Amino acid sequence: MNCKYICPILTSINEDGTVNYKEMHDLYDQILGAGIDGVLVGGSAGEFYAFTYEEIKAMIVDAAKHINHKGFVLAGTGRMAKSETISLSNIAIEVGADAVIIVGPYYSACNQEDVFHYYDEVIGQIHGDVFLYNYADRTGYDVSVDTILRLLLKHKNFVGVKDTHPVLRHTQKYIQEVKSKYPNFQVFTGYDNNCIPSVISGGNGCIGALSNVYPELCHNVVEALRQEDLPKIKTMQREIDKRMKFYEIYTPFNPVMKWAMKELNKPMQENCKEPLTPLTDEVKQSLNEIACDLWRK
Repeated sequence: MNCKYICPILTSINEDGTVNYKEMHDLYDQILGAGIDGVLVGGSAGEFYAFTYEEIKAMIVDAAKHINHKGFVLAGTGRMAKSETISLSNIAIEVGADAVIIVGPYYSACNQEDVFHYYDEVIGQIHGDVFLYNYADRTGYDVSVDTILRLLLKHKNFVGVKDTHPVLRHTQKYIQEVKSKYPNFQVFTGYDNNCIPSVISGGNGCIGALSNVYPELCHNVVEALRQEDLPKIKTMQREIDKRMKFYEIYTPFNPVMKWAMKELNKPMQENCKEPLTPLTDEVKQSLNEIACDLWRK
C-alpha cells in the first residue's frame, strides 16, 4: 500500500512570541531523519491563526530553504482575506514548497456554493498544487463530496484533501466517491488513529500531530502498511490508539505536546501564542501522572 505520514509541525515559540528558528531547524531534521515523509508548516498544530501574514510567510520561506527538498513541504496558506491566501500560496510555491494546503474562511456560516466559489477563485490563481483542508469543527461547515468533484472538474492543480474528521466513514466517503473518479486525488486523514483504516480503504495516509512526539512510531505505521505486514499493522494501530490520549487529557492539545516534547529533550519551547495559555504546575503534575506511561516510551 502506497501511503505517507506528514507531520503538521508544532511551532517552537520564544517567550517574546517570536519563532525559535534554531529549534525549528533541529525539529525538521529530527522528524525527517526518523522517516516521516514531510512536514506541514503553518497548520492548526502550528497555531497558524495566531501569526501575522509576515510571520507565516517567514516560517514557510525558512522551512522550504532549510529542508531543501529533503522531504515534502506542505505550506498552510489559508488566510481570512482571499488576496492574502493567493499571495502567500504563490510565494510558498516560488520558494520551494511542494504544495499548499488551504483552510476555507471560518466564522461565517458558509453554504456549499460559498465554499465552491471561494476555492474556485483561489485555486485558479495559484501556480502550484493545492490541497483543501476540511475541518468542520473549526470552520463551521463540511466540504461536500459534490463540491470537491466540481472543483476537480475545473482545476488540475487541485490534488488532495486533508480531512480532519473523527468519524472514519466521513473520510471513506471522500475515498470512495472522489478517488473512484479521480484515482490520483490524494485523501489524507487528520486523525492519527484513522491512518491505518483509511489507507486500507484506499486513502493516502495521515497528516497527524502525534508525529511531532513519536516520529519513529508514525514512520513504522506507514512502513507496516507499505509492507502489508498484518501482525505489525495490528500492533501499530494499538500503539497509536493508546497515544490518542494526547488529544483528550487537555484541551487544546498544543501545549500538552509541546510540554511532552520538551520533557523528552526534543527541540521545542512550551510557549504558545495567545489565546492559548501556559500549562500550570498543577496541570503538568496531573499530566505527568496520567501520561508518563505513554510519552516516556
